[in-house]
Amino acid sequence: MRSLRAWLLRLVALFGSEGRDRDLAEEMEAHVLMHVEENLHAGMSLGEARRDARIKLGGMEQTKENYRARRGLPLLENFLSDLRFGARALRKNPGFTAVAVLTLVLGIGLNTGIFTILNGAALRLLPVPHAEEVVERR
Repeated sequence: MRSLRAWLLRLVALFGSEGRDRDLAEEMEAHVLMHVEENLHAGMSLGEARRDARIKLGGMEQTKENYRARRGLPLLENFLSDLRFGARALRKNPGFTAVAVLTLVLGIGLNTGIFTILNGAALRLLPVPHAEEVVERR
């Protein structure tokens, strides 16, 4: 039951991530400021204090990416991102898009037609009683 709840929370986290990202950035900045204050009280200059605070906390972007990966469903997020990228690329190249769509339409249509003919002519039994006993004489 817990894993189902966790998956549902991750699915919900896909929507409205801007607010969560903003909250994460604010929280990380608050941690940096706390470390900067500690370093200033220890006698460091402002630049040194800020640099040391960022080193102690590690890479900010890496931390954000790790948080996003744990919060959401990376496989689904990557798929949606790729889908949006593909749509943008097709929108930028209308000639290529037309050729690709035409190729798909012709391929699917021809496959359907050939299978329909093959199915009717070769795969179905003849509509006669005891079709398996019908033979060809020469």
